[in-house]
Amino acid sequence: MIPLIQFNAVTTKPLNSKIVWGSARRISKYLHKDICAKTIRQKFLDYFIDENNHRFVKSSPIVPYCDPTVAFVNAGMNQFKGVFLGTQEPQYVRVANSQKCVRVGGKHNDLNVVGTDGYHHTFFEMLGNWSFGDYFKIDACKMAWDLLTNVYKIPTSRLYVTYFKGDDSLGINEDIETKNIWKELGIHESRILPFGVKDNFWEMGLIGPCGPSTEIHYDHITSKNRSEFVNKGLHDLVEVWNIVFIEYYRNMDRTITPLPKQHVDTGMGFERLTSVLQGKISNYDTDIFKYLMKAIHKNCIHLPEYKGLFGENDWNHLDQNYRTLADHTRMCTVCLADGVIPEQNQKFRRVLRKVFVLSETVFKKEKGLLKELSNYVVENLGPVYPELEKNVSQIHQIIDYEEELYRNLRESVSKDWEQLLKENPRLHALDVIESPSYINAYREIKSLNLKSIDAELAFKLFDTYGIDEDGVLKIANALDLDYDPAALERRLDKAKLKSKEGSLKSESKIHKLLFKNKLSKTDDNPSTHILRRMVNISLKMLNVRC
Repeated sequence: MIPLIQFNAVTTKPLNSKIVWGSARRISKYLHKDICAKTIRQKFLDYFIDENNHRFVKSSPIVPYCDPTVAFVNAGMNQFKGVFLGTQEPQYVRVANSQKCVRVGGKHNDLNVVGTDGYHHTFFEMLGNWSFGDYFKIDACKMAWDLLTNVYKIPTSRLYVTYFKGDDSLGINEDIETKNIWKELGIHESRILPFGVKDNFWEMGLIGPCGPSTEIHYDHITSKNRSEFVNKGLHDLVEVWNIVFIEYYRNMDRTITPLPKQHVDTGMGFERLTSVLQGKISNYDTDIFKYLMKAIHKNCIHLPEYKGLFGENDWNHLDQNYRTLADHTRMCTVCLADGVIPEQNQKFRRVLRKVFVLSETVFKKEKGLLKELSNYVVENLGPVYPELEKNVSQIHQIIDYEEELYRNLRESVSKDWEQLLKENPRLHALDVIESPSYINAYREIKSLNLKSIDAELAFKLFDTYGIDEDGVLKIANALDLDYDPAALERRLDKAKLKSKEGSLKSESKIHKLLFKNKLSKTDDNPSTHILRRMVNISLKMLNVRC
């Protein structure tokens, strides 16, 4: 197909200070007590495949083989980019699936907020249905509404819809057609809300297909009209389904022109839908995560069980760390099953090392916790994504190797880092174990005697040392240097555009892409053997997909 107790807790400040969580698990008034996550996923697929003539397309791997513009698949539409760009013909005009997704950087970066609330994740499943030049707005809205209200039995009084209000700078008028569709489906006009480009206009990138979207939001708390709180970042009034109408193309000169064919791209977060149907405000209280929370406690019996506390009520941040460990364990297990190589992906390696740090400092397990927890993930997700069961040995081998590497690294850098901390205590904000390159990066910047970190230097830190946007900001703060994160964003966008323009066209380019980071050649590194296999797979797919 187309392609204690005082914990050394790891804490993160929520991105949205308006989000305030209760003292314990809060349960929505609307409950489906007996419906399990497996049934919820299957009902979605059955609805589109059996009842609405869609073809099932299995989830693509977490790392796209022929798209250097993204490090991970972060949405269900990634494997269909060729269709949207017009470079490939669709094999089917209607498809549906559940796609494995990872978001740890760039525009879609959930890494820093994971654990602080109940609905952000680095790994999640995206339920989606697509139309490639077949049905459009009317059928997309009708099917979404029918599934939610008649199949899943969600009360209409808990739902709101949004649509694109238009934008003069784009030369696109208000999407009255979508508004009228929702009205004809019986939704009261007070619950049909217009929003701008930020919330209801989708773009693939700086250039490429784009179009207005309509979203469906769910209120966990009440049936009373709270339309003024939609898209305000409330944890109990959340977006459930995003339906994009891809009907335009953004050109190099930033103008917008109509596409010859109109497509539909939808995405519904599986974890959020499950929390809605099981009556839980926090995704971590659903059966998607319950088994993992119990497994963590089983392996760390000396610690209290997970209680679902947030904010000030989670005074020692133990529950936050439970959530972070559970989320990152799922992400690491799925990535390793799909052949992600830590030595080739520094973002992934930092997440792995964050798990090792959590295991040691919070959960008091010096070795083997991630490996043990990965078995539970394989057992839970393996029936849906068979590659987990198939590659369990590969998962274990790389975890063992990376954990040993982490311990050796911790011993080797500790003295240098302790000396730097004496020179500048503000460096405590950096975690050198997650990213040892902080040491060399810090020394280089300090030697330059600068007053600010400009976009080019920030990009060098990102490209050469593998330091992400948040890390650059922490270094700037530690050295009292001016720094504009937006400038780095623009520089990264420029690099992505250049990468997109020079997309892979030959075997030598994919080979170079896979080996650009000087992979160790020692035979005892399991990543080496897996990488060789991945090269062969990629070269074969090059002839099929690129």
